[in-house]
Amino acid sequence: MLVTFPHMGNCWPAFKSLCENMGAGVYLPNENNTQQLKVGLKHSPEWVCFPFKVTLSNFVECLENDVNKIVMATDCGPCRFGFYYAVQERILKDLGYKFDMYHLPQGDLLTFEWADFLRSICEDKSYATTLNIYRTARVYLMKSQLIQIAEKLEGKTRCYEKNKGDTTRCLKRCVRMIDDAKTYSQLRKTRWKIKDEFRKIDQQKHNGKALKVGLTGEIQVTLDPFVNHDIKRKLGEMGCEVHMDLSLYDWMKHKFHINFHRKYVEYLSKIHKKIGGIQMDIGGEAYWVLGEYINWAHKGFDGFVHIYPFTCMPEITAKSIITKWYGDERFDLPPAFFGFDEHAGEAGLVTRLEAYTDLLKAKKEKRNGTR
Repeated sequence: MLVTFPHMGNCWPAFKSLCENMGAGVYLPNENNTQQLKVGLKHSPEWVCFPFKVTLSNFVECLENDVNKIVMATDCGPCRFGFYYAVQERILKDLGYKFDMYHLPQGDLLTFEWADFLRSICEDKSYATTLNIYRTARVYLMKSQLIQIAEKLEGKTRCYEKNKGDTTRCLKRCVRMIDDAKTYSQLRKTRWKIKDEFRKIDQQKHNGKALKVGLTGEIQVTLDPFVNHDIKRKLGEMGCEVHMDLSLYDWMKHKFHINFHRKYVEYLSKIHKKIGGIQMDIGGEAYWVLGEYINWAHKGFDGFVHIYPFTCMPEITAKSIITKWYGDERFDLPPAFFGFDEHAGEAGLVTRLEAYTDLLKAKKEKRNGTR
């Protein structure tokens, strides 16, 4: 009996450990790719969010490889994501696949409904003890945290690398190390190994010329390099020090009510109510995108990149508000917006990024009096 889950960037070691530590066999879907996506596009409604099509293609691949248990997160918020699982389950069963769909609730995690989910995927009920569930959750959270650490170091290192590709290769090694570490004590040692790996990268002198750019948006699009055309790597190679607070660990902390950074950016959005600051979660990451924009503007960042699925209404609402704020000179942080779907082109994205970074460099030089 094999269990699978959608592929979302570098998050797979955490999800893999969650299932394996409960005694379940795991089938890892391939990294998202164009050929695989064609299947998802074929069987998805045309108007649905791009992440729906990507995750559906993951499930078809897995079911073709004898997987019989699918894990899909659900939510009760205003975002359409919370209803993906029901529609996907119906589509797949209409196609003739035989499987069980397990819903991983991601509402308020302090209700501990997720513990019932973990018990449900156990075939050997000796794994379903409270102690093992606690150990499984602790390892899952630690792996999520280490993935976040590695990805933050990646964003801040790539623009300084002397040999193109060193940072990307280092990140891949770190993700493998996180996957190989099976216990909490091994993961604690891995934390230092990750930092050492990035320190070993041959870097140029930090001369203050790198652009500080904040990257945020809808979580699936932001975390998966295939979905966003590897925009984080492209920005780094164009001389941007990329800061990204969004991660799986960030989301988990939020759902456990211990994410004080998210509480702070919520506060920033709320106190700007008179100029359009959103006052509540309206779906996607829109609520926090506005707060991040204000936060990075206060910190003197050079640029702000917002990415989201094409037609995502909550993110487009945030985009409209930020566009007006910058146009009205409320904040001096130039934004760039990119919507992604199956029609997004690589060449157009690169051209827009090059133009955007050129403008940011000119603006920074003018501000520093070096132009």
